[in-house]
Amino acid sequence: MPVTSSGGELGKGLLHDYSTSRAGIVPLGERRSRYHFVALWITLAAGFTYLFLGFQYHDAGFSLGRSVAAGGLGALCYLVYALPAAYLGSRTGQTHALLTRSIFGRIGSALVSLLLVCVAAGWTAFAFNLLATLYDGLFGWGSIVLISVVLAVLGIANNLFGFTGITAFARYLVAPLIIVWMLYLVIKGLVDIPADVLRASPHGSTTLPFLTGVGLAIGSVMWGNEPDTWRYGQPRFLWPLLPFVIAFAVGLVLFVAGGWMMAELSTAGPFDFGPAFHYTVEYSLFGALWLGAVVATVLQVAINDGNYYEMINGGQNVLGQLRGWRRWHTCLVTAAIAAVFTWWFPHLENGFFTVAGWSSIALPSTTVVMCVDQFLLPRLTRVRRPVDPIPSWRGAGIANWPGIVAVLGAVAFGGWGLGLLPGQVSAPALGIVPLEAWLIAGVLYAGLAAITAGGSRAAGLLGFARHLREEQNPVAEPKGA
Repeated sequence: MPVTSSGGELGKGLLHDYSTSRAGIVPLGERRSRYHFVALWITLAAGFTYLFLGFQYHDAGFSLGRSVAAGGLGALCYLVYALPAAYLGSRTGQTHALLTRSIFGRIGSALVSLLLVCVAAGWTAFAFNLLATLYDGLFGWGSIVLISVVLAVLGIANNLFGFTGITAFARYLVAPLIIVWMLYLVIKGLVDIPADVLRASPHGSTTLPFLTGVGLAIGSVMWGNEPDTWRYGQPRFLWPLLPFVIAFAVGLVLFVAGGWMMAELSTAGPFDFGPAFHYTVEYSLFGALWLGAVVATVLQVAINDGNYYEMINGGQNVLGQLRGWRRWHTCLVTAAIAAVFTWWFPHLENGFFTVAGWSSIALPSTTVVMCVDQFLLPRLTRVRRPVDPIPSWRGAGIANWPGIVAVLGAVAFGGWGLGLLPGQVSAPALGIVPLEAWLIAGVLYAGLAAITAGGSRAAGLLGFARHLREEQNPVAEPKGA
């Protein structure tokens, strides 16, 4: 690796982190080891979000086995999406937002960048609202909104140093702490809770359909901007599998089980996560409230590193080419946006279901379209779109209209299927809605792009960059070329 010292890596990350069109492709010599990604994804796929998921499963009447099954099946569904999404990043070396400039054109890229910022800001607001709730449960501080906003502003610190900053925090501090504490909690709970209680529904019946619970797990673990992190990985399709499997064993199995046990062991009422955490600290951290606060803070800051990273890369796509603009400027703008979202954030439980729902369909649908564009269309049609070099905003196409239509159609279906549309009272029973939305995005784009490719204006309608449109016929290569 060209930069060998930690200080040198942090300094380089502070400068650009390969997030603008001027320096937007991670060289092969800068790619990281699997250990980096194991530690990072244990952090990103674990934490209090997944304790909260297990807690919600319990309050919905899921048994421990049903809760773990829902989390595990959600992880498998996520892998169907995540492996090609990660390969897209590692093969191109580009952020999710920069890829949209080549594939979706200016209009589409601006819309996706807005989605990146909004979805990640929603998760940031949830995470810091949850952390303030935990402080209140431990110490009775109150002032949840004010504390949440302050945390949202301070939480940007690690991202000042780019990818190196968030991986260093995960690698050296967060991952070991997560595993040790949660293993102790779950093992102690398995010993103390009677076997018949572990197998039974806590309330005698469930209020959440199992497949809806699976969809909730997908939304909880979903990032949607997987190329942002995996552009630092090796460009092999199955290379991310081991980090994903280890991370999900921790997050969607171990932590879900831990959250279920928090709810079962606690003497607090249903949906009262703060007091339940207080009881859990007394139960599994020897009553050391300060230690519980440290653990909660470390985990929530670590998982929010990923949310901020998503927001910053979306912002860099739009702002990074401005004269004199630096990545840390985008960090400051991001912190302000996160503070506004955190101040506005609704009730904790309602916010969780809303953010997880939109997270499971919005950004993944755009990533599916990009994977179809890069991996499938060259095999099915004459469409072959190079994404290197990264076009400037002026040089990018206006819009990939089939891609935009496919994403909007998939998101509209997903929003309806999950009951997220404005004024919608209930959601229809449609199975695992996120999977269906991704399938709609991919199939619809493949069909529309194939039809468009046969026309004389194919390059313009598909949003090809100017330097490609100036070629004689940029979509006229033979099939399989």
